[in-house]
Amino acid sequence: MKRFLKISPYLILLVGFALRLYRLGANSLWYDETVSLYLAQSDLAELIRHTAGDIHPPLYYLLLHFWGRVAGWSEFAMAFASLWFGVLLIALVLRVTREWLAQNIIAIVAALFVALSPYNIWYSQEVRMYTLGATLGLLSVYSLRRMLQHPKIFSRAFFAYVIFSVLGFYTLYYFIFLMVFEWTWIAYRGWRIASHKPKTVHRSLITEYRLLITFLFSQLVLVLLYLPWLPIAFRQATDPPVPPWREFIALPRVILESFSALAFGQAVDWNVFGFVALLLFIPIAALLWREWKASRNSVLENASYAPLQIKNQKSKIENSVSAVFLLGYFLIPLASIYLFSLWKPLYHVRYMFTYSPAFYILAALALVNLMDEFQNARRAANTRWLYGLGALAMLVSIGFVIITGFSLYNFWHNPQYAEDDLRGAVNYIAERWRPGDVILVNAGYAYPALTYYFPEPLTRERLTDEPTIRPSDQPTVLMTGSIDGAQNLGWGDPRSDFYATTADETRAALQRVFENYPRVWMLRIYDTVVDPQGIIRAYFEQHATLLDDQAFGGESQARVQGFITNTARELPPNTTRVNKNLGERVELVGYETGVRELERGSYFDVVLYWTLLQAVNFNYQVTLQLLNANGENVAQYDEIPLSEILPMTRWKLDELYREPLRVKIPPTLAPGEYRAIAKLYEPRSGQVLGDAVKLGNVVIR
Repeated sequence: MKRFLKISPYLILLVGFALRLYRLGANSLWYDETVSLYLAQSDLAELIRHTAGDIHPPLYYLLLHFWGRVAGWSEFAMAFASLWFGVLLIALVLRVTREWLAQNIIAIVAALFVALSPYNIWYSQEVRMYTLGATLGLLSVYSLRRMLQHPKIFSRAFFAYVIFSVLGFYTLYYFIFLMVFEWTWIAYRGWRIASHKPKTVHRSLITEYRLLITFLFSQLVLVLLYLPWLPIAFRQATDPPVPPWREFIALPRVILESFSALAFGQAVDWNVFGFVALLLFIPIAALLWREWKASRNSVLENASYAPLQIKNQKSKIENSVSAVFLLGYFLIPLASIYLFSLWKPLYHVRYMFTYSPAFYILAALALVNLMDEFQNARRAANTRWLYGLGALAMLVSIGFVIITGFSLYNFWHNPQYAEDDLRGAVNYIAERWRPGDVILVNAGYAYPALTYYFPEPLTRERLTDEPTIRPSDQPTVLMTGSIDGAQNLGWGDPRSDFYATTADETRAALQRVFENYPRVWMLRIYDTVVDPQGIIRAYFEQHATLLDDQAFGGESQARVQGFITNTARELPPNTTRVNKNLGERVELVGYETGVRELERGSYFDVVLYWTLLQAVNFNYQVTLQLLNANGENVAQYDEIPLSEILPMTRWKLDELYREPLRVKIPPTLAPGEYRAIAKLYEPRSGQVLGDAVKLGNVVIR
């Protein structure tokens, strides 16, 4: 048994690492993660400028910036940084619990809970700052206790506490709620000292007050170190430059969702499993009640529960923590967030992760306490308690394992709990975008997904900017603003992602876009936040023809829509007219091509202009091909003309339809001259309507 306990920490770390490594980077990044990547890939000056106009401090993005330069910018590499801090958190929980509770078995169980926790695994695979924030939070609380145990003010623990705390503030603003707990604990400690006679305390009042002065001095140093960012943080808190997107959440849901996530992760129904988590909290509540009764006459907090057996009473008082302390560690921040939300909504279950280590330590303490009670019942031959506690422990263990496994399966494999598939949405746009098209992002601030996943460099502009942007061969992204939003959005910075506009300004801008771009691709995500009245959606319904509409998985229900903005009434001036009759049903009126001298791996672009001579009852397909000197097909692209939503069976007679096509030049294609042709065919039989249309020669370098 002793040998197993000796190697168990390494086994727990290995299991925790394996669980966090499984499917790391397999799913798409969601919006917040793409923001992390966008900022990390920026130069340092732009990173700081952009972060100063957003709602999070810059430390995590700076770490990701330098990590990406070493590890690369793949989803796997970026998520590995969170994984590293997630595994470090397991080791820290083990180390801290061993010192605080002075029993190795409690430390091992706490570390095991963290290693298996779906909540921890979720954020250990997310490209965000939460595992870093929780790690710094635990180090801050741990260093604070050590600092107050040291006789000197400027001890190593003093500097460790200040450094970890200030790094926490530079990582996550919600770190302030952890400080609320620390301040509350110090205030409670001071009250206990002031309300008891000195003879009941093992130290003198002078010593205790000196420790309080040490804490106050540490807060002063912390403020001085945070001073460069403090004005920015204050402005972001009091005058947010972003549109409000959170709603107030009632206390019952806050409790159920928080406990459900802490116990079983976010890939289960919190309505159901929140109650289960509260039921499992009963042993912890019993432990708290017993400790309160046992320690109500003591002055300093100490571990007065049965599992702890420490010979040196002074060491016991100074190094151990109580269950009430651990409860306050994760409950006081939650209560503070809720109370603050009565003024401005702040709660989201993800932010509880910063304070979550205490929950798992407390759960381990309760479990070991339950095991000790079981042993006491056995010694006392109290069969009633023996069987009752044994059955309870068995049910709790089985239930925990089953629900944890269910949650992890959902997290990894159930589409219902998958992150927004922005990778799929952007790839869908990239496959269908053609020169002359424009991409509209509504809400505009969601463009980081495009910058990360789009295979070509993007030009990015605000929708309402003047002068009007003209079509080009490079992809252009237009960012919509917050219609009728607060005028303080983006603080008036023209480079900000967030800006206020009006319905009339938006309609006028869309009219200019429709006059200059024949097709618009729209990425719809969070659009109800910035366009609650549906102004943009209504404009497209009234003035454009839907070309494509594809939904993608995820909580935010991302959607890609393509539109034809205007109907071509005559051929553009640079078009080659052919008037090719295909099977007496369809006429290829003309075509225009892009660059005819191309590099391998690039695209050859063609725009075909069709008109329908008679109604058809079958959706034909068009193929664009490159042929070598021997007439062999070396590159090909096939599609239904226009789209599956607007195929030839829905076309109007004698109306001109514009269809952009592109074929990729194989990277291994030999340099030389090739012929481009287009054919219209019936896909089931392969029968070609009429003859192939010659589109000229293409030179491949």
